Amino acid sequence: MDEARAPTAGRRRSARWRSRWLIPGVPAVVLVILTVNVLASGPLVGADQRIRAFTRSLASSPGWHWLGGPARLIVDLANPVVAVTVLAVSAVAVGARRRSLRPLVTAAVAAILLLVTVVPGKILIGRLAPGRLRPLAGFGLGSFPSGHTTTASVCYVLAVLLPLLPLLPYLPAWIWRIALVVMPVWCVLVGAALVWLNYHWFTDVAAGWALAAIIIQVALWLTRGAYSGPSTPPGVPDERIASPSTT
Repeated sequence: MDEARAPTAGRRRSARWRSRWLIPGVPAVVLVILTVNVLASGPLVGADQRIRAFTRSLASSPGWHWLGGPARLIVDLANPVVAVTVLAVSAVAVGARRRSLRPLVTAAVAAILLLVTVVPGKILIGRLAPGRLRPLAGFGLGSFPSGHTTTASVCYVLAVLLPLLPLLPYLPAWIWRIALVVMPVWCVLVGAALVWLNYHWFTDVAAGWALAAIIIQVALWLTRGAYSGPSTPPGVPDERIASPSTT
């Protein structure tokens, strides 16, 4: 009986996850607001400047100067080449384990969405990064949205979700709770490091988070058949998860 309830509880957990997280309208609205604010030099531009002034004063103070080292390490890990490699390794491992190409398709869809949104956005909006005084030349990449934030958030979150989602009906709840804490914390650390090192304005980072949320949701929705889960958890005989009527 307990074994029969476990997959059912897991499926309910999966449904709750979708209802809570697969809401692309919310990050889309945030992204639109932030984009309009940058293009129209709205009130959040002043907030960006105040945040930058505050972080610059902290970063240059003796008591907080040491944070520059960890921040640079986080930014290095958020480098698009590193982040995409991590996602590719996860997709290959999950695909080999499940004997399916769908995890690779999900990773490829996410990479394509990153390419067709981040780069054009940077070129079209053309926002100058903090401390940059010269206008962008030609098709120079602006700072909005933050490419490091978007790419690192998409790639690392999917690298965690790809192996977890197929097993969601069979995972202990605490594992899923840990994942739901670790993933946002990592995204926040990447954005904070970029602001701390004066590489991006805060709204660049916030737009990167919003865009990443949209890309993750769209990539998973387009390949949703890959995450319906196996009929039985790996290594568990079918009879252990039989329905109550057959036990």
